Amino acid sequence: MQFRFLSAPSQARLVFALLLAACVSSAGDIDDLDDAAARLQYAFYTADVRGLQDVLNSIQGLEMDLPASAKEYQLAYGNWKLAQLYADPGSQRSPVPHAGSLAGKAAERCVKHAHAAIDQDARNAEAYALEAVCSGMPQGFFRLVGASGGGCDRSKSLRTAVELAPSDPRVQLIQAMCTTARLGKAADNVAKWSAVVAAFESAPPSAPGKPDWGHVEALTLLGESYLQRGETVPARDAIERALVLAPDYRQAQHVLEAAAARPR
Repeated sequence: MQFRFLSAPSQARLVFALLLAACVSSAGDIDDLDDAAARLQYAFYTADVRGLQDVLNSIQGLEMDLPASAKEYQLAYGNWKLAQLYADPGSQRSPVPHAGSLAGKAAERCVKHAHAAIDQDARNAEAYALEAVCSGMPQGFFRLVGASGGGCDRSKSLRTAVELAPSDPRVQLIQAMCTTARLGKAADNVAKWSAVVAAFESAPPSAPGKPDWGHVEALTLLGESYLQRGETVPARDAIERALVLAPDYRQAQHVLEAAAARPR
């Protein structure tokens, strides 16, 4: 058998071709994950439980060259959204049997995938935040927006998330969700959600393969807080801004309807 050795220029061309193929493969993986992440958000906004489950199954089946933490992160996020839908019967298109039990199981899967993402990347602040919020859900389910018990504001994982990335808007969103119930005062809640919205609006645009959720929910929560104070004009402004970003977000639509029904 004869071995043929490549010349230096041929070796360089081969290396370039391999690198190019790797980049194309990676770009395809990023596009697939970004597409799945967008479909996760849309299913949550439209309260489509079955659609959300289908997207989670498709993400689970992705074979990617990207870091495993990216896939595990999206699985954690998607299961959190699924748990929220299960936990709020009013958000469901049709009643889901054993919804409470299903919410608890989805929250447990969220924690499991958040752990896996952290194992892959110990500085993934948002994964710590997801672990915190999902760990609190079985004790006191979070509503579709806002919080009701759970105690995740005292979570070690949340403290770690804030220490790693105090200016991350998604970390701030979850931190606010975990503390809103404890605050209890509408004025405090307006200030808190205003700060979270400002964090989203000052953050740089999300890069391909990076999370971009949360802004719509923050605006909706701000609108709800204004409405609780009886301030319908700023409530409508916040909700309308949310609906510009996500016209199909059912919770924002409900809050806008409630604001429209209030006397000016």
